[in-house]
Amino acid sequence: MKNRFWTLYRTLLSDHYGLSAAKYYYIKKRQRTWEPILIIASLLPVIAVVVGFVWKLTEQLFLGGLAFGQPHLALLNGSLLVSLAGLFFGFFSVLSAFYFSTDLEVLVPLPLRSWEILAAKFGVVLTGQYGINLLILLPLWVRYGLLAKVGAGYIMAGVVVFFALPLLPLILSSILAVLLMRVVNFSRHRDKLTLFGGLALIIVTVGFQIWLQNSVGAGDPDQFMEQLLSQADGLIKAAGKVFPPSVWAAQGMAYAHTAQGWLNILYLAAASCVALLLLYVLGEKVFLQGLLARMEGTKGSEKVRQVKIEQSAKAPLWTLANAEWKLFVRDPGFALNGLVGYVLLPVMTLLPYFGQSLENNPFEMLALDQLSPFLVAGGVALYFMVMTAMSMIPATTFSREGRYLWMIRTLPLGIDQIITAKVLGAQVVNTVGCLVGVLPMAYILGWGVTEVVLGSILGILLASAVAGFLVLFDLRKPMLNWVNPVKAVKSNLNAVAGMLITGAFAFALGALMYLNSNTGTLWLIPVELLAAAVLVGVLVRAVAKRWAHTLWVRI
Repeated sequence: MKNRFWTLYRTLLSDHYGLSAAKYYYIKKRQRTWEPILIIASLLPVIAVVVGFVWKLTEQLFLGGLAFGQPHLALLNGSLLVSLAGLFFGFFSVLSAFYFSTDLEVLVPLPLRSWEILAAKFGVVLTGQYGINLLILLPLWVRYGLLAKVGAGYIMAGVVVFFALPLLPLILSSILAVLLMRVVNFSRHRDKLTLFGGLALIIVTVGFQIWLQNSVGAGDPDQFMEQLLSQADGLIKAAGKVFPPSVWAAQGMAYAHTAQGWLNILYLAAASCVALLLLYVLGEKVFLQGLLARMEGTKGSEKVRQVKIEQSAKAPLWTLANAEWKLFVRDPGFALNGLVGYVLLPVMTLLPYFGQSLENNPFEMLALDQLSPFLVAGGVALYFMVMTAMSMIPATTFSREGRYLWMIRTLPLGIDQIITAKVLGAQVVNTVGCLVGVLPMAYILGWGVTEVVLGSILGILLASAVAGFLVLFDLRKPMLNWVNPVKAVKSNLNAVAGMLITGAFAFALGALMYLNSNTGTLWLIPVELLAAAVLVGVLVRAVAKRWAHTLWVRI
């Protein structure tokens, strides 16, 4: 059984991260060896920046906490950061790995227990989380250890915490995913319920965190701070209320030279073991039933298809654009990863508004009385542009087709028409999603109708031009050999590169707007943004006419 599970885990891990394919192309056949070199060269500066930031932040938190006799506030900060990130992003990863991977149809008929499939897929997600945690926690723990002059007990405790800390948030995400899929499978509208259920869980999670942070400091702030500082580790315990196991991890490492520290380590390990046991029970009782129910056909599907066949023919361009955005939104594996940004902005804006006061709203600085209407319009336009890359719809449009790309290739359409339809479909989602975020902010912060409309128009033009570039970028080398929808979106280098390029472009336009603010030429902002949209659009069209057909034939 151990060998069977280990083989399954290694196979899924290799497939998920493309290890076998990389070994075959880069080492055995020595093809495209420039790709890993380019990837490493691109990641090294990012890693250096992250490590440097964590190193400096740890020192600041250590010195700040030392003033209150609680220097291990830095340890709590790191534990809390990776735990909340694992809980938030882990939900999407486990949901796609457990229920929307294309390899499940192959795994289910094999002589494998349901808990083995669940545990192997959970192990793949957990392995990725370990890699992310290592990038954040290693420099943090090393810097803290140098400042605090720790001993061998600190290192031993750190090893235990490293392997135990991501278990609880990921197991909680797995439990939520398993229960969600079991509930929605009672309906024939499974995909819709999965999408809305996932977005609802995001709203509840973020809302709970904001409410908890606001409630921690309720009352007289001076009296509250005095109470925190008068208690042993009062500041640590108050901040750790967001995720209590992070307190066990921080205190376990900080007091690793005492029995109290190892008692906290025991709490963390015991809670992880209980959570694993619960996941095992759900794997045996719920997981397989939910998976089989998802694979079943829905009642009345033949009738729906018959109605669609009898409909009158539509323009090919609009039909393809309509299919583009519908397929993205209806696939929870794609939608839950691409539409998160559209949901988080209005939620983060509205929740503090219904909390203590508008003064707690992090977007208060964007109020109209503090910003010029031209700056507001420019900010709205840049938001539209950035979100078209954050949604990952245009940057993964061909990649998401996967093994069904041949269906588009058989259509009587030229590649220029296909690109136009892809951009149009992406911008339908982007425009609606951005308006969902912009309109509540405009109402709460008192923005005028003119600047919101102007910013939205400029934003649609900018976003459409950038979307054309991102579609071409994905056409250059689409990622077609995926088995997990998350891999086609989150693990797609085209999407990552697209976000980085779009972010750099937005930064440049933002710097230009800042220069306009300093020189008193704010009225030039709409002209500059319109010129940028036209310039990018013309450039994209020229590149498409010259290389798009060659790239399309080469796939």
